[in-house]
Amino acid sequence: MRIIANERYIERRAKAGRYLSLAGLLVLLAAFVFSWFQLRSPTLMPLALGAALTIGVILSYLGGYYMEQFGGPTAHYKGVRNALKGLDNRYTLLQYVLPVPHVLLGPDGLTVFAVRSQPGEVTYADGKWSHYQRGKFFRELAGQERLGRPELDAEAQVEQMKRYLEKHLPGTEVPIQGVVLFINPDVRLDLKDPPVPVFHSKKVKSWLRGPGARKNLPVEVRQQLEEVLIKE
Repeated sequence: MRIIANERYIERRAKAGRYLSLAGLLVLLAAFVFSWFQLRSPTLMPLALGAALTIGVILSYLGGYYMEQFGGPTAHYKGVRNALKGLDNRYTLLQYVLPVPHVLLGPDGLTVFAVRSQPGEVTYADGKWSHYQRGKFFRELAGQERLGRPELDAEAQVEQMKRYLEKHLPGTEVPIQGVVLFINPDVRLDLKDPPVPVFHSKKVKSWLRGPGARKNLPVEVRQQLEEVLIKE
């Protein structure tokens, strides 16, 4: 599998995550140290302390969010690459170079991935998602992305790619499918009739080769796609 990625984009956000996390911790530490000292104005201390705490929490949240997506052990770009590792040279993975973060160009069309990196237990039943995780509130406060409704993310990404191709490759029909991909090795999935394909990273590759495979694109369409999507 060929990988084409905006490495500068990834590195900048990973670096931002590290710096923002450090800045947030320093501001919070300064706020707690500051609280031990008595100020001349009795009304200034709570105002200053409250402002420092708010800024520290915001910086820590942003840093944690960027680290989870770009710099930590469950960075999304790494998780997608690991999940698809072993696909042959008919496949090209494009990351952060298109309107959608993760796009797989295969012999049968495009697959877009709505990525989730939460650990814990994820369930889907009767049209509702649930996520159970120890300490989830504090982890989300520290920047962990909420589960939300990942099927809507996948569907929105499919529509984004359709609009992109309509603009750059008008009149050409290209199959596009959306997949929700959970990349954390510690996640457990219990799903009953999800509205879109949902997989643990260990299982998505076999699905792409089997039930998720579609009829191969005509050679000329594949060439046109490569010209539009792969700009080097």
